[in-house]
Amino acid sequence: MNFKTLYIGDTEKLSQLKLLNNIANHAMFSSSRKENALAIATREKPDWLLIDFDCVECEPLDFLRQVRSELPDLKMIGLAENPGVNLIMQATRSGINEFVRMSDASQKLADILRDLQHSQTELDRGQAFHRRVKSELDFSNIIGDSEPMQRVFEVLRKVTHRKWVTVLVRGETGTGKELIAKALHYQCFEDFHPFVEINCNALPETLLESELFGYEKGAFTDAKTRKIGLFEAAQNGTIFLDEIGDMPPAVQVKLLKALEEKKIRRVGGTEEIPINCRIIAATNKDLQAAIAEGSFRSDLYYRLNVVTIQLPPLRDRGNDILLIANHFLQQYAKEYDSPIKGFSDDATTMLRSYDWPGNIRELSHTIERIVLLSDGDTVTKTALAEAIESETPLLLTENRTGADIEIDIPENGISFDEIEAIVIRSVLKKNNWNKLKTSQMLRIARTRLDRKIVKYGLSPDGPEDAE
Repeated sequence: MNFKTLYIGDTEKLSQLKLLNNIANHAMFSSSRKENALAIATREKPDWLLIDFDCVECEPLDFLRQVRSELPDLKMIGLAENPGVNLIMQATRSGINEFVRMSDASQKLADILRDLQHSQTELDRGQAFHRRVKSELDFSNIIGDSEPMQRVFEVLRKVTHRKWVTVLVRGETGTGKELIAKALHYQCFEDFHPFVEINCNALPETLLESELFGYEKGAFTDAKTRKIGLFEAAQNGTIFLDEIGDMPPAVQVKLLKALEEKKIRRVGGTEEIPINCRIIAATNKDLQAAIAEGSFRSDLYYRLNVVTIQLPPLRDRGNDILLIANHFLQQYAKEYDSPIKGFSDDATTMLRSYDWPGNIRELSHTIERIVLLSDGDTVTKTALAEAIESETPLLLTENRTGADIEIDIPENGISFDEIEAIVIRSVLKKNNWNKLKTSQMLRIARTRLDRKIVKYGLSPDGPEDAE
């Protein structure tokens, strides 16, 4: 795509400006008459406008006002040998971005235009990326025919036309909160706007604060230069605060202030920087319970809870499970060049009956594992059961039980099965052997819990459960 410059002024000066030198894909349009220049501007939609203010007959100020009304976003630069203060003020008020002395124009304009062309190329790439992702994340492309998901789409469609409304996305781990946040962002904007995201549970307090709000040079030992934060990077776009329920209290205070005042202050800085971006927050926690416990601020909750989108767990989405499973099967079969084509009847029944405690993420990992390890063209019940069973170690990698469990490891070591038995026994005891509640806390299916109880010979009257 050509980068277009329109010049209005004494056309004899163009040779000394040398605007075409070393500028690739550059198209120059010029005129010494206001009417012709306006027609060119309207027709060609230039990327940059150069106005020779020494050319009185060009009526530069009048032209400037007219072209600004036609092309309000056009970038403009003024040229003059000795521009007076009054002229600069008038031109600046009318929309001129910068003045350059004619004697310095050759090199300076080449540098400016080269930078602008580079910025335009990056913007074009951003626009192309935005259009592609916007199409991919169209709400109609998100799988979900179930009634709970139709309610989600209804809210999404309403919020799409309200670009700056704060949205809180709630749902269990693996239900697709990040996908919904991205879809909402890309459907809200017709052209490129930044989408930045951060996991509030992934960084310690001081680093999280620096990432969100930025810092000034010298703010702390390693602050060698100024760094803008994610709020500034998200200007005129969206910032996605994932796992907001895990945000440290001190950072919650600063976030609340930013939401209320629409301003931030970098760490170590005094300048208040205006911000304009949409906030989308997500959590798998019960924020009302967190408020009652004192770990989450009620005033921040009310600021975030303007519009809530509650994502249903996969187990409540009916036939969506089969639609999503088939989607992943086709995706991974293509990715790994696998002959696998579908599910057997008993595997389909198992897909429906299993609780999928890890939701869509667990389903995706399970299908990927099956595709990688299977040789046939059909997913069997046995293959599905084995793939699901291999997810078991996950129960020890996340704090799902809310219980403090101490395990004494003997000098000769301990097997994973022994650790798993201790965990399951402890949670069963905590729940007075309520198996349904225990399976929910461990995020495993009730049927799998029953198999584990038999496997490890657990019972409510066992010696380990004696008071």
